[in-house]
Amino acid sequence: MCGPETPSNLPRIGARVDFYSSSTRQPLGNLLFHNPSTPSSSSATHVRFSSPGSSSACSSRSSSPAPSLSSERQDGDVLVSIHVSGDMSKPLPESGLLQQFTLPSTFRQEGHEIALREELSLVVGRGIIGRRVSMMRGDELLADGIIGFNALPESMASF
Repeated sequence: MCGPETPSNLPRIGARVDFYSSSTRQPLGNLLFHNPSTPSSSSATHVRFSSPGSSSACSSRSSSPAPSLSSERQDGDVLVSIHVSGDMSKPLPESGLLQQFTLPSTFRQEGHEIALREELSLVVGRGIIGRRVSMMRGDELLADGIIGFNALPESMASF
């Protein structure tokens, strides 16, 4: 579904959505939905932003400099919408709305994490896996992507 095929025996650490600029399709970063007190939990209580140049194990890797969400306009909060549909070919208004929350403009600092108002289920079907996520500031679509499972790289797995 998202990213390279990962063996099912690798531990999963939350869910992740990689964001790409709606205009340039360059990577902007990702959001990691997770439960810091129980990393293998099937529900998320927190969200963390990582930019493409981050050294975090849970962030996108890029060999060339790429724009980041933090280099976008700094004035205003960002509205994150989790849509009912995972179909990226549909216009956003036709994708339905499952959940929304606001990221303050200060959120885009590397490693910043916020608690979610309510837990999000990290499963396929009734949960958020496979759903489309959009980030908007005002009427401007900044980025969108699909939520997938986030597995630890084999080199970091201790099983």
